[in-house]
Amino acid sequence: MDQTLLDDAVGELRAMVALDGGDVEVVSAGDGAVALRLILEGAECRECVMPRDFLEQIALDMIGSRLSEVQAVTIHDPREQD
Repeated sequence: MDQTLLDDAVGELRAMVALDGGDVEVVSAGDGAVALRLILEGAECRECVMPRDFLEQIALDMIGSRLSEVQAVTIHDPREQD
């Protein structure tokens, strides 16, 4: 998997999530899948950040448009643990 293309796509997603005070980091990437972690520490409005399933679809579109081998994106959302 091309790390530069992955970093570019995740950078776009990070910028979008940052508008609501969150961030995203790559946990793992390989075998056609990317796992991300949503970071909400310091976010003024945790609930303003889009829901996990919506973010996963956006991330898949962003990453898949650059890396056709990526068929799945999962995001660990700390709000689902609260």
